[in-house]
Amino acid sequence: MTGYDLKTRCFDEAVGHLWTADQAQVYRTLGRLSDRGFVRSRIVAQRGKPDRRVFTITAKGRAELTAWLRRPIDPSPVRDPLLVQLSLAAQLGDTEVLSLLERARDGYQRRLDTLRAAQAHRPSPADAPDARSEALYDMTLVAAMSASRTAIDWVDDCIEEVGRGLPPAAPLATSEGVA
Repeated sequence: MTGYDLKTRCFDEAVGHLWTADQAQVYRTLGRLSDRGFVRSRIVAQRGKPDRRVFTITAKGRAELTAWLRRPIDPSPVRDPLLVQLSLAAQLGDTEVLSLLERARDGYQRRLDTLRAAQAHRPSPADAPDARSEALYDMTLVAAMSASRTAIDWVDDCIEEVGRGLPPAAPLATSEGVA
C-alpha cells in the first residue's frame, strides 16, 4: 500500500475508532520502519499522475509484528484534555462548568452514535476479511462503545453534581497575594 492507502483504508476506515494518525505521521513512521528493514518500498509509475511509492512488509517486519502482538501492553496513560480542563475550572461559574460538561457529553454521544453506525455498516478488516478477524474487530468496536457509554455516564453524574451546586471558588492567588 501507499502511505495514503494506509492512512485512509487502515487508520481512517479500519481502526479509526481505536487510533488516529495524520498523513505526516504515517509517512514518518513508514520511513522509520523502512530504515529498520521492517518494510520496503518501490516506486510505481502511473500515466498522467505522479509516481506512487508502494510499501510492503518484509519477513523481518512480519516477525516484529508477531513479537509485538505477543508482548503484554500496559494500559495507556490518561491524556484527556477534558479532565485537565475540568481540574482547572475552579474559577468558572457553575453555568460555565455545566456548559463544558454538556458539550463533552454531546461529543461522547456523537462518538457513540458513530461507533454504532460503524458496527451496523462496517467493512471487513482491511487485510484479513475472515470470521476470526471480524470477531476480533467487533471486540474493539464493543470496547470503544463501552468507553463512550462510560464517559457519558460519568459526565451525567458530573452534571448532576454541578446542578446541585459546587462549593464556592477560593480567591485566585497572585504573586502579590490574593486577587
